[in-house]
Amino acid sequence: MSYELPYSFVLKALYPFRPSIRKLFGCYALMKERRILMLLREREQQPEFNGVFVATIPAFFEELQKEIHTSRMEFDVDGADNTWIFISEDLDDFELKVKKACEMVKNGDERIGK
Repeated sequence: MSYELPYSFVLKALYPFRPSIRKLFGCYALMKERRILMLLREREQQPEFNGVFVATIPAFFEELQKEIHTSRMEFDVDGADNTWIFISEDLDDFELKVKKACEMVKNGDERIGK
């Protein structure tokens, strides 16, 4: 299935890793096997939530926030607290922070994904 993803630089930053892509929660989920790694969201409704959501588990949440981005917004996209790091598209360094997360995925960082 072919999708026109928001933030086209993400797939380029992940190369040569090729995630599977699935529509999920009104976003595009980038997945490795059955694990969600990231959600990409760019929609007209509630644009303040547009950006990239990096998936993790509570045990790694604070540690990854320090490495990737600390958001003032808390999300429980799937009903679980402290499992999504939100990188807003409005940030000046949005692309830099997302590329950092992509680099971590490419390097096999097991803290990313759930």
